[in-house]
Amino acid sequence: MGCLDRQGRYGWSPYDLSFPAVIDVNKTNGLFSFWNMKEGADGVKVCPETHVRCPNNGNCLPVYLRCNGVFDCVHHEDEAACDNITCPGFYRCRGSTVCLHPNSVCDDVPQCPLHDDEMCDMSCPPNCVCRGLAFYCAERFPMWDFEGLRYLDASGSGLIPSDVKGTHLLVFLRLAQCGLTRLEGLALPNLLYLDVSYNNLSSLNAAQFQGVPQVRRVVLSGNVFLRLLDSGQRRHDRLAELDLSDIHVPRLNATVLTAFPGLQQLNLSGSRIQQVLDDGFQRLTELSVVDLRGCPVSHIPPVMFQGLRSLQAVYADSFRLCCPALLPADFNVHKCAAPFDDVSTCDDLLGSEAYSAATFVIALVAVIGNGSSFVFRMFVSKSKSKLGFGVFVTHLSLSDFLMGVYLVVLGVADRVYKGRYLWNDMWWRNSSACKVAGFLSLLSSEVSTLIMCLITLDRFLVLRFPFSRKHFGLTSAHVASGVAWLAGVILATVPLLPVTSHWQFYGHTSICLPLPVTRKDFSGREYSFGIVIVLNFVLFLFVCCGQLVIYGSVQANAMTAAATSTTRKTQDLTIARRLLAVAMSDFLCWFPIGLLGLLASRGVPVPGEVNVAMAVFVLPLNSALNPFLYTVNVLLERRRLAREDRLRKLILSQLNAKR
Repeated sequence: MGCLDRQGRYGWSPYDLSFPAVIDVNKTNGLFSFWNMKEGADGVKVCPETHVRCPNNGNCLPVYLRCNGVFDCVHHEDEAACDNITCPGFYRCRGSTVCLHPNSVCDDVPQCPLHDDEMCDMSCPPNCVCRGLAFYCAERFPMWDFEGLRYLDASGSGLIPSDVKGTHLLVFLRLAQCGLTRLEGLALPNLLYLDVSYNNLSSLNAAQFQGVPQVRRVVLSGNVFLRLLDSGQRRHDRLAELDLSDIHVPRLNATVLTAFPGLQQLNLSGSRIQQVLDDGFQRLTELSVVDLRGCPVSHIPPVMFQGLRSLQAVYADSFRLCCPALLPADFNVHKCAAPFDDVSTCDDLLGSEAYSAATFVIALVAVIGNGSSFVFRMFVSKSKSKLGFGVFVTHLSLSDFLMGVYLVVLGVADRVYKGRYLWNDMWWRNSSACKVAGFLSLLSSEVSTLIMCLITLDRFLVLRFPFSRKHFGLTSAHVASGVAWLAGVILATVPLLPVTSHWQFYGHTSICLPLPVTRKDFSGREYSFGIVIVLNFVLFLFVCCGQLVIYGSVQANAMTAAATSTTRKTQDLTIARRLLAVAMSDFLCWFPIGLLGLLASRGVPVPGEVNVAMAVFVLPLNSALNPFLYTVNVLLERRRLAREDRLRKLILSQLNAKR
């Protein structure tokens, strides 16, 4: 039997005082169940931690009266199930099932049948803190002088397994950070708890625990060179808890752990497991708790947890390990603790049909609109203007076209993996297609923003200084656009460089572009924040302020225009309205992203689902609207002016004919 310690962990320590103050009878199997009780409204009696309570009359009995061969409770509950009793956190008397609270050891009152609880004439070794038969030591000392020792914490002391030979009564041994390279030599028949964490152990198999046949819990965390070896025919049936956290095992073959058929709790957190081989944990039939946090598992066997009828809890970093397809049929998925994915589900990359449909619609608009705009300006339009505006709009349509391509790739991947995304998540996020999609998205975003800044500057120079030569011509516009493309390529390439490969920047999420709009941390977040939030927000302010200045200038010119300049006044107001629409589209696109990024950086809770909303609805907004703002709108305006011109000529010709 075990108990929960003060931190809620299953286990024991020599002076953990959380051992029960209450005895109760489980009516279904007659076994005792223990727990701490507090005084409730019904006036239930609370016993001190050195005592236990009979369930029938509420009398409090000293702990050492439990299983001492004498009936002290009215219905003899204090002597039930004594064959299975252990004394976690307590002193167990020699040759008996009597347990003593630490306060009852060495108190000059013998309570053990052999009076071994008062054999306290041992002197405390130097550099040790001693409490009865429990030692906490910082240096090596001659163990042969202390054969009656029950608990030993010698972390950092340099003690090795051969040093503890002869202390056959030890039930608790901690040799953490002692520089151990081997476990051979342990011969402790009563040992229940063994902690050899943060040493230099290189192997683990059941043969190493033949000298500790009763051990129930083993802690091997921090042995970074540890390798799990096949134990052959050797078995250790008593081991129930195994802590293998922080041991760094990229490929886990869990079948080697079948040498411990009674294993119930397995801690693999921080072990950096990338692949779970063969049948996963299927053969560990008694397993009830598995901790896989800190393990970026990419390969998951379909039967990883199948058949584990005793499984009660799973802890992981990936939502995939909590998918019902992996877990036993009767497992409560709410007992599987893993972060909720911001975008994907076990079945779909984009998580919902709404996101999937929106992705295809916006992708269609962006691809068709910008593709048509680019083809029209490059091959159809007969305009021979030497101004730079047309060049900028051509480059803008090309960059916005790339955003549409990004959405197409995302939508196609969602359809390809639909209904089975669980098995393809890591493959997709690590694929070249995801990296290319993320690269195109960031490239499009940055180039489009820079070119809109150039368009704003160009319009300002043309409208503010109409007779000056300081305007963008065809050559200078192409050069400026080339610089914008170069800057975008550099910004989008940085996450792909060898020095930043540990970021997994484009593969961090299934949308292939980690936006820093939630509090969730990831490698490369600072870079993403600096580009997507800071740089783009500054450029957004430049575009908005510039467009507003141009709007004010055009409106002022229109108000002061001569009454006879009706056509010019109408044109100016049309331009002003178009520029205001551009400013509003910029605001709707960049302001939400910038605001959410700033809030998240300040620790304000932001739902993780906004990642996909930003990627699908907000980020591509300008790319979808720009063809209408810069090309379609211009064409419609030209057609309107052409109709007005033809109508004016017709009216003039009719007037001349009447004369």
